[in-house]
Amino acid sequence: MITQAEEKPCVDAEVVNGLHETYEKLKKEPKKTLEHSLQYYIEKQYEFEEKLRKDCSKDNNQESENSEFAGEVSLEG
Repeated sequence: MITQAEEKPCVDAEVVNGLHETYEKLKKEPKKTLEHSLQYYIEKQYEFEEKLRKDCSKDNNQESENSEFAGEVSLEG
């Protein structure tokens, strides 16, 4: 997920940083407590997936609007 977020220009830098921070916490999580904290990391994954989807859908909507506007301009010109 981190790699995908880093490769997409539509993803906010704060989201990428949050992914890195969460991953570092997960790597440091003791195996003894992992079964109790795993649900937290699963929920964080869903949150990040939602943020990635929203960030990129905004970007796609703007590109679509811009291309529609460009099309209108070229038709008039």
